[in-house]
Amino acid sequence: MEQLSKARIKLIHSLQHKKYRLKYDKFIVEGLKITKELLAGHQNMVESIYISNPDYQSILIEYGKDDQILSVSPQEMKSISQLATPPGILTLCKLPPVEELPKDINGKKIFYLEGIRDPGNLGTILRVADWFGMEYAFLSPDCADVYNQKVIQSSMSSFLRVKTCEVDLQQIISLNFPVYACDMGGEDIQKQAPPAEGIFVLGNESQGISPDSRQNAKKIFAVSNQQSLGAESLNVASVAAIVGAWLQQ
Repeated sequence: MEQLSKARIKLIHSLQHKKYRLKYDKFIVEGLKITKELLAGHQNMVESIYISNPDYQSILIEYGKDDQILSVSPQEMKSISQLATPPGILTLCKLPPVEELPKDINGKKIFYLEGIRDPGNLGTILRVADWFGMEYAFLSPDCADVYNQKVIQSSMSSFLRVKTCEVDLQQIISLNFPVYACDMGGEDIQKQAPPAEGIFVLGNESQGISPDSRQNAKKIFAVSNQQSLGAESLNVASVAAIVGAWLQQ
């Protein structure tokens, strides 16, 4: 069992914050399932794996990375984990290269997430996009960071599969690709045929879509609340799931 140095503990603690993730070009994930996915498909991203559950040793060795596995005590794991109940495994990873805006998006259906600041919502939306086979999700610069631990946990590994590009709305408009928006007051999606392609704007949890999105959208859709028993709004991740299912029709 290797004792964690104070410098290493300090580094891992610092990765809770985006500025240090960018500074050190690293991020962390916690949990066996996501670590196995990283080893299976993204081994180049994995730097080191810390385990306090000895049962994980034999499982991870199957991936041929036993030299990267370091056993730590439960107390040490608790000191570096960002979760209230540590899962017994923490993986230190390299940030992947920044994803560039694709040159060809013809025929694709893509979410543009505008000001989604809640990490849980962002992670869930990435999971929705993954479920419905959306290759990309575009993010406005003021969205939560994809490598925030809460985003990673709520995405259930979908952040590894859905390509995310940080772009502002004007870049989106310049693509000359149809832009649609989802917002209260729009046309009921259940009464509309889904577009064959396009970028679909989902807005901030409390403020909705921006005036620019409203002005530049080819059409604005809404999830009808006509049958609501009193709920005034839907969580943006719930809207994403409904829109994602509608787009598959």
